[in-house]
Amino acid sequence: MHITEFTDTLAERLPGWRPSSTAVAIADDPAANRIWDSGSLPYASFETDDVERSVLTHHWGLQLYVMPRPHRPGEYLALPMLPANTSHQHVRGLRAPRGIAVPADPVRATALLKRRLLHDYRFTSPTAIRRSSPGHLQVHVAFDADRRPRIRSGYIGANSALLRGGFLLDPATGECHLPDTLTPTQTRHQLVRAVQYLRHRDFHIVMHYAEGPRSHPPLPRVNPRKGMGR
Repeated sequence: MHITEFTDTLAERLPGWRPSSTAVAIADDPAANRIWDSGSLPYASFETDDVERSVLTHHWGLQLYVMPRPHRPGEYLALPMLPANTSHQHVRGLRAPRGIAVPADPVRATALLKRRLLHDYRFTSPTAIRRSSPGHLQVHVAFDADRRPRIRSGYIGANSALLRGGFLLDPATGECHLPDTLTPTQTRHQLVRAVQYLRHRDFHIVMHYAEGPRSHPPLPRVNPRKGMGR
């Protein structure tokens, strides 16, 4: 079973989780630096050119790095990654959720993940995410070289709104971003909707431009049923 097929099937059995659309070679993979606990994974595995990984993302801003287990055909490794917006300094002193090996059978793998990994991961992650907050209810929006937004938030509520509203979580940086397939116009539209929704949910948005940051304070609340949409 190919890695993408395996993670697609896992996601169908794990509510709130969705798989990455493509597999990535683990050799020199920058996302590997965001693995929180590597379990039984030997570091030398990242020197292998023909091994690919996929990532499962939960709307809280949690991610699992999934890859074939070295020298164990028929098994995969599921490794917890640092939550959105966090670095290794934010998890210092916290008990890391342990990465585990699971069989290639998605049914058995799902049961093991629920029993041995996901509970501890969800329990520990909120503390790390809160530690990463840059300020009270602040969400920071920067722009890459292509003028696409890169959003950092130390709040599960903001991360959940973004990820449910069409944003993706970059495994390499822990930032929320929009799919590259969107046009500039679509990107601006999605960003405006997201910013307005978060401001209505009491978040203070700081937009970082070349000429300096601009602050956008919270707005009066609106009916939460309207949501952010896609």
